[in-house]
Amino acid sequence: MNKQIIAVVDVPEVSLDENENVGDVLLKFYHALGWNGEDYLDPRKIRTTKAMYDRLYDIMFTKVPDPAGVGMFMVNRGPGVDDFIPPGKVYLLEGWIRPSVA
Repeated sequence: MNKQIIAVVDVPEVSLDENENVGDVLLKFYHALGWNGEDYLDPRKIRTTKAMYDRLYDIMFTKVPDPAGVGMFMVNRGPGVDDFIPPGKVYLLEGWIRPSVA
């Protein structure tokens, strides 16, 4: 891995309420990791396990049973996956958030 790991955090628990949109699961996940909702977020620099990635996918798929749609959303907006990450952990790499230019 060529980016420096700046934090190793526990996987946050996320879920969707009935009135929430499918994409809200990732917003909740990123907020739970420490994102303020305004700074630029680079999901490629958020790395987790395949099990956590699959859990996020499953939450979204339950709400919108479209495997291609949910899969493409996760590829473009979801965290990355690495085999060496311990179960229950998320690695935040340098640059995972950058201050917004407002």
